[in-house]
Amino acid sequence: MATKINFSSKFIVILVIFMVMFSIQAKADDHQLRETRLSGYFHDYSSVGPNATTGPVVGFPGKLWRYDQFGTIYVFDDPMTEGPEPTSPKLGRVQGIAVTVSLNGLNAHISGSLVFTNEAYNGSTIQILGVDNQFNVIGEYGVTSGTGKFRYATGYVTWEILSFDPSISYALFRVNATIRH
Repeated sequence: MATKINFSSKFIVILVIFMVMFSIQAKADDHQLRETRLSGYFHDYSSVGPNATTGPVVGFPGKLWRYDQFGTIYVFDDPMTEGPEPTSPKLGRVQGIAVTVSLNGLNAHISGSLVFTNEAYNGSTIQILGVDNQFNVIGEYGVTSGTGKFRYATGYVTWEILSFDPSISYALFRVNATIRH
């Protein structure tokens, strides 16, 4: 008789454990991923001087530190706005590093963040990562994570070169982000 009670109590304990596990899993599955699409513009000033937002920080000794020179590492901290005008309302900053990773100078590896300071997403970030031909008009990078309102984000980001003024080393990019979070 003791064996039956022992077996019954073990069965009940196991049943309770499974019920708890499945109820926790059901609550975790209740979180529906939503898709958010964001667009903005970032303004890249690569000239030397106090207004520069992009610049080379290291490269191979004896080689020019240029965006098309293998091994050159750039850092960037570009303002991101709602519209293409620099005076448009601020969304935040595009911050990160770019490394020319192909011997022919075509491909750059980008690791960066869209850092939001606007009212809707203040304090939230989207992390981006990838390699793309930096001379293509449109580049595509993966979204690896996010913080704040974009916690656990996945998706992709495209950067499109809209204009470049070599006289002042200014480039205007449109950024489009499609993320699930």
